[in-house]
Formats: sequence, C-alpha cells, structure tokens
Amino acid sequence: MVKMNFKIYTTILLVQIMFLFISCSDDKISHKENQSVITAINPQAEKDFKQIDSLKSHFCDYPEECERYEAFTFLEKRRFEERVSKNRVRLAQNFLEAYPDDPRYFEVLKFFFHLNFEPRFLVEKIPDSLAVFLSKKTQYGTDEYFKKLRSLPIDKDAQDDWLDKSYELASKFLQSEAPIEKKLEIEIAVLGRDFRGALVLYNSLNKQKKGMETVFWMQFDKHYWEPFRLRMIDLIEKYSDLEIMATYLEQLIALITKFSPHLAEPYWEGFLQITDVNHSFSNNKGFRAVHEKAKANLKVLKNIDDSKPLKMTFTTIDGTKVNLADMRGKVVLIDFWTIRCAPCIKEMPHVQTMYDKYRNKGFEVIGLVGDDDTAKQQVLKIIKRQNATWPQYLDKGEDAVVSYHSLYNIKSYPTVWLLNKDGIVVDRNARGGRLEPLIRKYLELDN
Repeated sequence: MVKMNFKIYTTILLVQIMFLFISCSDDKISHKENQSVITAINPQAEKDFKQIDSLKSHFCDYPEECERYEAFTFLEKRRFEERVSKNRVRLAQNFLEAYPDDPRYFEVLKFFFHLNFEPRFLVEKIPDSLAVFLSKKTQYGTDEYFKKLRSLPIDKDAQDDWLDKSYELASKFLQSEAPIEKKLEIEIAVLGRDFRGALVLYNSLNKQKKGMETVFWMQFDKHYWEPFRLRMIDLIEKYSDLEIMATYLEQLIALITKFSPHLAEPYWEGFLQITDVNHSFSNNKGFRAVHEKAKANLKVLKNIDDSKPLKMTFTTIDGTKVNLADMRGKVVLIDFWTIRCAPCIKEMPHVQTMYDKYRNKGFEVIGLVGDDDTAKQQVLKIIKRQNATWPQYLDKGEDAVVSYHSLYNIKSYPTVWLLNKDGIVVDRNARGGRLEPLIRKYLELDN
C-alpha cells in the first residue's frame, strides 16, 4: 500500500487523521516523577527523548524552514518532507533500539506511527522529463496535483523495509508484559497509519459521484474501506472489556464517512448487530459501550434532515452575535476546527483568500472551535498569525448554550460545511481546491 507523507495530509485532513485514535492511557508514574528518575539513570536517554518529543506536533523542525517551504515547487516540497520525516524516523528507531527498557519506550513507539514520522521513500534519481513535470508549482487539491502525487517514483524496497520494521516493533510490544490499554493504543496507531496510506490512494482517484457512475463509486467505497471495518471488528472482540473501543470506532467511522457518507448508517447498523445481546462478549464493558455508541449515532443519523435550513445562534469571541437565519441569501462556510488540528490551521490562509475575494459577492465564513475557554488565548494567537478575520465561536466554552460539535456528531477534523443561500448544507468537505468552484457555483457567478 502506498504510504502518505506527513505534509500532504497535514493539508488534507486530517488532523481528522492526526486526531484519529488519540492516546487514552494513564501511566502509573507521573511524567514529572518519570523524568527525575530517568535523568538520574540515563541523561542521554532524557536528551534523546526530548528531541523526539519536540518534533511530533510540528511540520518543520525550525520556523524558518516553514517560511521557505511556501516558495518551493511541488518536487522541492516532497524532497523537503522526505528529509525531515526520514530524520525523525531515524531518531525514533535509534531510541527504541538503544533504550528498550526506558519507561518512555511506549511513547516513542507511538511516535514511530505518528503522522509526522512518515517518509514517502522517494528515489534519489528522477528522470529529467519527470523532474520537469514535478518541478512546476501546483495548486493543492487539483487533478494535476494528484496526478503528480501518483507520478512520484517510490523506492519500494525501502518502503517495505520500513513497513516490516514497524510491524516487527508493534508485534514485539504486543507480546510484552505491557498493560492491555497500551497494547490497544499501539494497535490503533498501526491501524491509523495504514488508514492514512489508503486515503492517499483514495483521494487520488478521479471519482464521479454524480450521474451514471454514482452506484459504481458507492459500491467501490464499500469494498475499499472494508478491510478497516473488519480490522476494527477484530479489535473490538480482542479488547472487548475496554470501553475506549467505542471512541476509537466512532473516530474511524467519522473519518471514513467524511469521504463516503452513505456508509454511515450501514456501518453503525452493522456494529449494533455485532454487539447485540446474543454475542458471547455482550456483557463485557467495551462491547456494551460500542453497542450504546451505535444506538446513539443511529438516532442522530435518522433525525438529520438535510432538506431543512441549518439553525445556529451564538456569540463569538469578539462579542458578535451570529444567527444563521440572518444570513439567508448568502453562501456560508462553517469551519469546525480545534487548536490541535494542524490541517485546519494550515488551510486558514487559503480560506482567507476566498473570503477576501468573494465576501462582497455574498460569501461568509464562521469558525466553530471545538475547545473550551482555556483555549481562548491560543485561538486568538492562531487566528492572528494566520490572518483569519472571520468570526470565531468557542463551541465548548462556559457561555455555550449548545455545542454544535456534539449536536452534529463532529468527530474528525477538518470538517467544513458549505450552506447555500437558503441555509441548507450542500457540501460537507468544502476545502482545498474544491472550495472556490463550490463558492462560485452557489453564488451563481458562472451562470
């Protein structure tokens, strides 16, 4: 399976992908206590861990690198990403080999499967004719962009070696005496990594979801995502007594149905049946949690009416009162995001460009931040740095009468909805190269 490099899908998902399968275990020793013990025993391990830990949430190793990145050609960006990610993989693998008994081994192993530790394994020598094609600047999300992505020559042997090593490390950990909760986290990390690889291929397809091929692509989606559904069934049975399985399942289904929404109801129906009272694991806590989660999601799905205008009323961070009913006659973009979503933040300048270009023609943007009041200052810093001038709402703040993230079951990021002039949701993935054509379509500028 072709693997995803971390930059491409820090601009596509994502952290719908970065936040797929978050860490949920509680260590018996506090982090502070851990650090004091480790420092006394092995200062070099402490130094090496801090270096790795500082890299996992950043695209660039240094701020000036990110500034240069925007001026790179398509091929230069891929080369840059390759260098950074390979260095991170090397650091993580060296730590795992050098300190097998270190209490932070588990954390570094999770880094090894992290989005920002994934090389593409480009070959060193690229034919001149292909290099010319790849060296032109290309807008993200266009057909040409994905054509170039498919054309990148990959060192398959190096990629297979990396995959084999990752499965070997995961298998070794699963056979250890580690707590079952941590074993589950590693299995989920491997599943998430493989999902990202599959998503690269899926997004490179030229899918025609309307017209004669609609049924074909619906069937294709069903078969394409089936291995991940089956793997999740295995994990639910294997870890049937861990309630967190319900959350992991919900995150996976949210990601799959972001691209294949027609699968949401049959998926939840299937998991409801799998975990019914007649199953041998039906009394286990994890099984019961999955069953209840399936019932709750099906209830929401059956009550959503996309034929009616969306209703939202709230007060933004700067005190602006917003009521979608007052925006009838305009095309409105609703950006569900969180301060932990790197792809959401990365796309803000592009959205601002569209906002500046079409605002006077009837285009509006609203940001719904899935965080509470403790994130307010961080939100303000982010929107200032990204020059995002549209109104923002702390969707889980103390003053929030309703959390729209919870109401509409937003479980993956980025999630971006577009409303037509009647206030009806007409697209649930309005971002990247798709955004401007959608804006023009619903503003009726091309008629």
